[in-house]
Amino acid sequence: MDEELKKAELKRLRGEIESAAVRLGMPRGKKFVPETAPAVLLTDALFYEASLLGASDIHLTPEEDGVRVRYRIDGDLYDRVTFSKTGLLSVVTRMKAISGMDIAEHHLPQNGRFSLDLYGKDYDLRISALPSAYGENIVIRLLSRELPFTFRELAFSPDEEAAVLRMLSKPGLVLLTGPTGCGKSTTLACFLKELVSEHRNIVTVEDPVEYLIEGTEQVSLPADGRLTLGMALKDVLRQDPDIVMIGEIRDAETAREAVRMAIAGRLVLSTLHTADAVHAVPRLRDLGVENGFLADALTGVIAQRLVKRICPKCRTQYTAEDAALPDVRQLFRGNGCEECQGRGVKGRIAVHEVMEVTPRLRSAIRAGKETDELYSIAREEGLRTMGENALELLKGGVIDLNAFRSVTGIPERK
Repeated sequence: MDEELKKAELKRLRGEIESAAVRLGMPRGKKFVPETAPAVLLTDALFYEASLLGASDIHLTPEEDGVRVRYRIDGDLYDRVTFSKTGLLSVVTRMKAISGMDIAEHHLPQNGRFSLDLYGKDYDLRISALPSAYGENIVIRLLSRELPFTFRELAFSPDEEAAVLRMLSKPGLVLLTGPTGCGKSTTLACFLKELVSEHRNIVTVEDPVEYLIEGTEQVSLPADGRLTLGMALKDVLRQDPDIVMIGEIRDAETAREAVRMAIAGRLVLSTLHTADAVHAVPRLRDLGVENGFLADALTGVIAQRLVKRICPKCRTQYTAEDAALPDVRQLFRGNGCEECQGRGVKGRIAVHEVMEVTPRLRSAIRAGKETDELYSIAREEGLRTMGENALELLKGGVIDLNAFRSVTGIPERK
């Protein structure tokens, strides 16, 4: 969308949101047709505005004296509007109705989802309703069906990109690790798009499917729990896959199936929750994978975090002294402008840690070496930490000091 059109649309939506919020607090004597009901106008305008601002989530939080609406943008929550609690029930009912929840249930948590076209882009909206002391708390996650990056735009260094391409070129288990919301699923989707070929059969098993990738067969687990991830993976092998993507390894059954498929000659991609790349090894051991099988299966691990980018429109250079960075004097930060809504940052970039399983590291895994020794070997074999990669982004003016500290605050061995 053209920048001027975007500004005009944001101005219109702000007015509509403010007006609907006021009307939600008015007496209910007047009947509205559905399309002009304030709950409908407010929720629809919130969806459209959040998509324009790049928000990942919308929070509707009931408090003692009102309902607070916030957007999560680039990882942080920002207040948007507050409306009267008299309008909460109609807004919650609207959210539940469009997402397939039970509108009569107010005492148990519920989850729903629906799809929406927002300015020509397809979105999946996932809605969570959670009863709280002041009413039902609603969180809406906005997931664009359009993959925002290509493999080449994932910000790997040249050496790390080459290592990742080697991992993806052969059978084995490749893991993406990091906390919830760090972009693991997006990175995996970029890998799959890079791997799509008429000569390969690619099957994904997800809960649920996040990105639709042409040229792959994607399985979404049913919400009723009748089909578990482990059960689905056993059937996937009958589909003669060359590449299998598993949404997440979260239990022993899934871990065993992933390792079994990798040893059987498939490229298996999945995600795992660990603090760094090396800790994927003890995590899989905890899930019951024996050292010999793990050594045979594991090809590489990529840990990542998302950090805020400095807004390029208001970026300025300054001189700083920091005892932790004795060799860095010239730094950058954003002063805040209309482009970034005064935040000084716009968008996020992934900071990676790529651990390729070399023959030496494979032998150490097979021998059951502890995490500290595995880390030392990985470093000697060329592993660059997330902190080191974040430092390069800091020096290049891509991220500011706060973003750098958010990465280096993760405990690292020296």
